[in-house]
Amino acid sequence: MLDLLFFLLISVVAALVGAAILRLFSLQIDSRLTEAILYLPLGYLIIAYLVAALGLMGILTAQNVLVGLGILLVVGLVGSRRVGGAVREAIRRVRRAMTSSPHRWMYGFLLLWAVMMLLGALVWPDTRDWDGLAEHLAMAKLWAQAGKISPLWYDHHSQFPATVQMLYTLAHLFRGAVAAKLFHFAYGMLGVGAVFLLTRRHISPSAAPWAAIVVATTPVYTWLWGVAYVDLALVAYVLLSVHFLLSWIEKQKISYVVLSGTLGGAAMAVKMQGIVHFGVMALIAFYVLWRSPQYCRARRGRHVGLLLLVALIVAGPWYVKSWIITGNPVYPFAYSIFGGKQWSAAQAQWYHRHQQSFGMGELPSSAVMRALPWWKRSLVGPREPHKLLIAPVNLTLWPEEFTVEVGKVAAMTQMSVGPLYLIFVPLLVIFSPRPGKLKILLIMFGILWLWWLYSMQLTRYLLPTLMLLAPAAGYGIYRSLRAGIVLRVSAGIVLGVWLVAVVLFNWLMLSPALPAIAGQVSWDSYLRQTLDVYEPSQYINDFTAADAKIITYGEPRCYYLQREYLWGDWHYHQMIVYDRMEKSEELIAAYQRLGITHILINRRYFGVSDRSEQADRRLLAAAIQAGHLKLVQRLGAGNQYLLFEVIAQQGKGSSSTR
Repeated sequence: MLDLLFFLLISVVAALVGAAILRLFSLQIDSRLTEAILYLPLGYLIIAYLVAALGLMGILTAQNVLVGLGILLVVGLVGSRRVGGAVREAIRRVRRAMTSSPHRWMYGFLLLWAVMMLLGALVWPDTRDWDGLAEHLAMAKLWAQAGKISPLWYDHHSQFPATVQMLYTLAHLFRGAVAAKLFHFAYGMLGVGAVFLLTRRHISPSAAPWAAIVVATTPVYTWLWGVAYVDLALVAYVLLSVHFLLSWIEKQKISYVVLSGTLGGAAMAVKMQGIVHFGVMALIAFYVLWRSPQYCRARRGRHVGLLLLVALIVAGPWYVKSWIITGNPVYPFAYSIFGGKQWSAAQAQWYHRHQQSFGMGELPSSAVMRALPWWKRSLVGPREPHKLLIAPVNLTLWPEEFTVEVGKVAAMTQMSVGPLYLIFVPLLVIFSPRPGKLKILLIMFGILWLWWLYSMQLTRYLLPTLMLLAPAAGYGIYRSLRAGIVLRVSAGIVLGVWLVAVVLFNWLMLSPALPAIAGQVSWDSYLRQTLDVYEPSQYINDFTAADAKIITYGEPRCYYLQREYLWGDWHYHQMIVYDRMEKSEELIAAYQRLGITHILINRRYFGVSDRSEQADRRLLAAAIQAGHLKLVQRLGAGNQYLLFEVIAQQGKGSSSTR
């Protein structure tokens, strides 16, 4: 309850700040509903940059953050009247939608859905929250504890744009992981609202609730609502930026240019993937400029320039930070161009191959790939021409090929895109006329779809692109339900079965956590049953010295560790260069140089073997055989985890276990 209260208080400040920004910069918006949706994303952005500024200056304390929030609250009082009016308007609209709208059952479904997603956000990070436990929450926790934002050299993700992680850091200064997850939940709500707004304003008011339902019942979107990732923030900012770009195309108002640039910049400040999405929006803007009549071309040219400038100003700080710290503004990408600290050509090659491995089909071996002509390397494995052509079908029917290893059932119910896009978007070819702006969205989707096919065919990375298709799917549903009897009945059956199915899927996913949410069992008990790394983490917390330092192999999810740690796998960093070592003594010397006292190995993902092609696995096997590593405990089901103590070399100090 305190986590929820903290989240609501910060959100109130954010809404006030967002409203004040609109007023101070005289950004006029035609619709009060549109204006109200902007308050939170703009306010969250400002608060995130406040935390980032304090963190980069090394003065990130609860007291300083409260002072900063107090100043923002005073500024926000300028917009308090607008927020109050927007809240009253929203309540009036919701009451009317739930009681007298012909779509009231759909709004009721969305309300029920929001309650279920809120319950999911209240669950302590568990086995579903891999990246949250490894990266997003973990780095936020460490930055909050340290009182500053500094490079975590074992984790290259810590150099990425970190706008959402700043909100997570704020949560960890005062509360913890659940408070942080609620911010991602809020962005999920904003994403649904943005799709509704985009569809209602630019496609069809009657299709808007269907588009919102399409998004809310997309399994991968629903799954993200319950974890502490950053993708839903990217979706919200991209969709809102596209909305104002379309509004600018229609009305040529400079306020829409500023808002589109701000929100597009915010997307790039959330995730580097936003660069591609904003790049496509910029292409659309330049196309509009090129097709403009001569008499208005100069004015539109200034607008396009302003769009780019505002986006650069908003996103730029994160990329400048990365450039200063690592030597690479898009670290660790583009290594062949910029290089980068604690990274290498071999790691860049491994990272690229890992990203290329997602999708239907297997990549040839590295040796075979190197022997292929450059043009043919992009047409093998998941990128064979016939697989690219049928990728929409493969993505829908075999989602396990486009995500991490979770199994067929989990992939279909949690990581898939669902069937509604594949069924209802193609039906648009039989309906006419079609809204003109739908063509723009489909063009943007097409460009971004091709980029996704050739970058990393991971379903989650498709999400901001897929959401551009949601208005089309919603419009396809709306038109199908108004068509002839056969199509109308068929569409109704599909929708009815799917809505029931997704409610059932998500209830089954949520139900194991309900006793813990209700306080009937402890979260400690829940996590011991649902998260494999939790027990080893607690053992280390309980039975190692307070100054112990852990290196992990095959296990990056270190959020619950209360000890200093780093990741050990060779492909993460250059803090230990295994390929330059020949003897296990060199490995132990490297451990002692870094202060490592213990090694935790997850045998599910990391096999120690003296015959392995990977130097880190060979060296660990040699160190165990030589007695440099002492087995302390086997942990987890099936002894999945092994905990070793580093035995200090003579004259090199010692390590201890409490």
